[in-house]
Amino acid sequence: MTEGEVEATRERDAGEKADDALGRLDATEVTRAVSAFARENPHVALAAAAGLGFLLGGGLTPRVLSRLGALATRSYVKGTFAQAVGTFFDEQARSQGQLGSSP
Repeated sequence: MTEGEVEATRERDAGEKADDALGRLDATEVTRAVSAFARENPHVALAAAAGLGFLLGGGLTPRVLSRLGALATRSYVKGTFAQAVGTFFDEQARSQGQLGSSP
């Protein structure tokens, strides 16, 4: 079996599993669960509704997506860099402490 055939088989199996799971869902049970979640977490429910409305309303234009991507990338790089610098200084402090304690 080629790699493409294996991937196609996996995708078909995943699709069948998703269809089976969706077929077993009860609409009233789902509605009840969503309603209960919204009552317990109203702020999250409002944020999700606003986000879904934004997406369905066509709010994700290529310009908005590129800006969101740039923001996420900048935030990730900043956090990673800060962690790397912190680790570097911690290791330097440890090595200085080990050098100072040698007789």
